[in-house]
Amino acid sequence: MKVAKNLLLVITWLLLIYTSFELGMWQLQRAQDMNEVSAPVADKPLIALDKVASAGKNMPIKAVNRIVLASGNYTSSYLALDQKIEPEVIVDLDVRLLKLSTGHGILVVREIAKNPPVVINSPVKITGRLYPRQNVDRAFAKGGQLSRIDPSLVVSKENPFLYDGYIVLQTEAVGNNLENNITPIPSPQITQKLEVFYWQHISYVVVWWFMALLLLIAPVFPQFRSPKKKVKVGKVK
Repeated sequence: MKVAKNLLLVITWLLLIYTSFELGMWQLQRAQDMNEVSAPVADKPLIALDKVASAGKNMPIKAVNRIVLASGNYTSSYLALDQKIEPEVIVDLDVRLLKLSTGHGILVVREIAKNPPVVINSPVKITGRLYPRQNVDRAFAKGGQLSRIDPSLVVSKENPFLYDGYIVLQTEAVGNNLENNITPIPSPQITQKLEVFYWQHISYVVVWWFMALLLLIAPVFPQFRSPKKKVKVGKVK
């Protein structure tokens, strides 16, 4: 009975070590998969905005980072305050509301804001990278300014159906001109959120393997050993 009990204890101990190790390996594999997913990939072919997203609905995952094509007229101009375009560069950006032929609209980041802003009355044809809306205010905004680039801030009776997110301009053709003379800001693929998940998985790897190590060395500690039986010494009469 004692041998069977000790054997069961050893099997349970080894099983717990193996389970903790395998859970760590699983989290490590998840981290590696996440790292591959978050790595920048070659851009897919240019596609029309309405082929990857719909006005008035949340932006689908497949639409994020896509290079899209759109055309219409700029109807409103805004100043997006304190936008970071490089690690050490914070600027105000020229943001326009592009009204499409369908009647829907989308925010377009043209370039670093100029004073006075460029007036564009002719139809435009643009290409640019599609980004999800910003959720955090960058500054306190007044009239004609945006605290963040978010279509919900410009929704109105005149503009009830906007596409989620915004386009960072790469090319712009105004009227009959093949390309307008602008200086677009950098528009890299975004991966920040996925990188956070990557490090979360790495932290779980550390936790599970640390538990496996504790279980492995547990027999070394006196607290986990079987208590020694005390031998009673009888009194000599």
